[in-house]
Amino acid sequence: MKSPAQSTETPLRQLNQPRLREIPADRIALPEPSFAGSAPIEYCLRNRRSARDFSGDPLPLAQVSQLLWAALGLTATGGLRTSPSAGSLYPVRGYLIAGNVTGLAPGVYSYDADFHALALLAKGDKRGRLAKICAGQHCVAECSAAILLTAWYKRAIAEFGDSARALTAMEAGHIGQSFCLQATALGIGAIGVSKFYPTILRMFLPVPRDEEPLYLLLAGKT
Repeated sequence: MKSPAQSTETPLRQLNQPRLREIPADRIALPEPSFAGSAPIEYCLRNRRSARDFSGDPLPLAQVSQLLWAALGLTATGGLRTSPSAGSLYPVRGYLIAGNVTGLAPGVYSYDADFHALALLAKGDKRGRLAKICAGQHCVAECSAAILLTAWYKRAIAEFGDSARALTAMEAGHIGQSFCLQATALGIGAIGVSKFYPTILRMFLPVPRDEEPLYLLLAGKT
């Protein structure tokens, strides 16, 4: 009988092979994620803390890629991901807000988990304005990168009815914890922010009208 470590080794190794499909021309390929971290999960659980003071130093694109994968990335065939989702529907979507990332121009990008790639939606550094929409929280302006999680409820409501919103919020929480634990393993600061004005945020960022902003995950060096 295989141990838990052995049972997950094969699919992860397969996922870590070079991409088998060509990335669409409008996507930006991200560095491949690593599945062999140096920090034990117990260390990350013990040392995870919310960071509100960032140094302003840039994050390498490889670390941002790792954070995106940890939060929203694929882990097996069939579209399974790092965080659980009711019915494997995955109504939570992710948008990278890059401010100070080495090798990536500032802007807003949608994350394509299927290709582990980005699509540029808007150019320019949005952190200052975004901080105002988040009630003036300085950590939003000072982080190097952020991931905005949104909810596309249509399919979840069709499947789960009145429970869809609660289940989607739980999924966003799972994603946030995965993000923060990965940041701890990388030795960088992270925090989840939910204090913002969703209507204004939707107007400011190129988020589809049928998606609801849920959670903002920040990362940066401390």
